[in-house]
Amino acid sequence: MHNAALTYCHLEGSYDLLDVEPADLEREVEQLRQKSYLGFNVTIPHKDAIFRMASAHTKEAGQAQASNTVKFLKDGSLLAHNTDIEGFKEALEELITYTESDAACVVGTGGAAKAALLALSDFGFKTILLLSRDSSRANALAHSMSSVLPEQTKLIPAQWNALPATHLSVIVNSTPMGQNAVPVADWMDSFLTKIGDEVLFFDMVYSRTNNDTPLVALAKSKGLQAVDGAEMLIRQAHKAFQFWTGESPPVEIFRTAFEQCKSL
Repeated sequence: MHNAALTYCHLEGSYDLLDVEPADLEREVEQLRQKSYLGFNVTIPHKDAIFRMASAHTKEAGQAQASNTVKFLKDGSLLAHNTDIEGFKEALEELITYTESDAACVVGTGGAAKAALLALSDFGFKTILLLSRDSSRANALAHSMSSVLPEQTKLIPAQWNALPATHLSVIVNSTPMGQNAVPVADWMDSFLTKIGDEVLFFDMVYSRTNNDTPLVALAKSKGLQAVDGAEMLIRQAHKAFQFWTGESPPVEIFRTAFEQCKSL
């Protein structure tokens, strides 16, 4: 997507994939700095760590307390940004229908979960359930996000088999469940069985092929409307490119490049 955008804007450069272990993150960032990179993206599991490493943060990164997009400033320091929030909002806004009394549910407690919480709060959800296999992490996330969310937004750590009496209209998976070799947890099947079929299931994991992600396929088998994170990926990438270059090619450039990669 980014290479297609560079070509469209007649800019020199390339966008490449680097696999980085958490223990090697600081060393790899230093190598990028020495090689005069303009910026980079990070994904799971680096979004929290890179936020802490950065010396400056945009408003979006500060709200999410996590970053997926980083720019090197002239002095070599890191400016952390977050394009997941607006990317997620744009991907979701044409799909979602809800009333003021409806609740949303976010599965996971990492950097992507924080972006989802901010976006869902912006949509107007007053109640958001946090599902995690680790209740202490769900409680910690609810506490840390309380200072950046509106006072009327209520975050409720919950277990999949003991949900509060709320009407859910959207469930967001922010974990890597179903991605690559990450298995779908048994409890997810049971959880989705309990949910009414009027719920929208949004999987932030995206399919690299024309097949559904494992979680989207599972949700559809339960009668739910379900989409993967492809459109979110496209939208956040468009915003990252703007952040790095100041250029704004059409979103369709990114979408077309993504679809072409899926057919390879």
